[in-house]
Amino acid sequence: MLKANFDIVPETRDSEELRNSQLLIEVGEKMFSYVIYHKEQRRFLGLRQYNLDFTPGKTMLENLLEIITNDELLQVPFKEAFVIYNYTDSNFLPEKVFHIELNQPATEIIYGNAKKGLLLSEKVIGFKMYNIYRVPREIHALLQRKFASGNYWHYYTLLLNDSQTQPAANEQVIKMVMRADQFLVAVFNGEKIQLVQSYTYQTPDDVSYYLLAICTRFNISQDKVNLIVSGLLDEQSRLYQELLKYFLNVQWDRLPDTVKLDAAFREFPVHYFSPLLKMALCV
Repeated sequence: MLKANFDIVPETRDSEELRNSQLLIEVGEKMFSYVIYHKEQRRFLGLRQYNLDFTPGKTMLENLLEIITNDELLQVPFKEAFVIYNYTDSNFLPEKVFHIELNQPATEIIYGNAKKGLLLSEKVIGFKMYNIYRVPREIHALLQRKFASGNYWHYYTLLLNDSQTQPAANEQVIKMVMRADQFLVAVFNGEKIQLVQSYTYQTPDDVSYYLLAICTRFNISQDKVNLIVSGLLDEQSRLYQELLKYFLNVQWDRLPDTVKLDAAFREFPVHYFSPLLKMALCV
């Protein structure tokens, strides 16, 4: 069986407490993660994260099937299950022009038609726009069979529904979520969204290049913008030092003070998992 990269096992042995919790799953091109959250207690009980693309001779679908079949925590009948798709084929359309018949042409004009996935759409809470996105049809079918009563969202939609770090009027903010070879940015000017985009990178210089290009494109001051960083990044890394070289206000993403984390979470910086944890608070 595939081993988890991060394995935060719930301390509780109370099966009823687990059954009364929520399961929040994130699945993307290369990664599968989930977090267990007890809503009434505002307490996070556990988290696991797997890579889906590092097994020679196996497809991502086969790896995902192996995980959801053999992971003992995923056999618990949780009170609610939420699936968050983190696939990059995503477009935002203004509410006034959105129609479900536009899902296919709007997606194919940007991302092409080589992928024959399933097209989904949803209202972006708090904004007058819709998110149209494409997911692998076989992945969606597998998760529907496993979590028959699950609710489905896109990662970008919930990332924007973060009331804790919503910018004030005229405040410039870049939210940044780091992965091993990819990063996501959401750019705000006050309450207006200017950009939500994923980028692939190989070196820290690549990341700097994209961020500086974004600042130039949207007339963002590197001295004034708040760069809020989350994901798999440490202060000792060259990439973090690169951010400090170009931006004056770099800060780690954080959780609300009212949220509780079980002790095993404290082995890791909060910003490693903060985007996914905060999504559990708003679904």
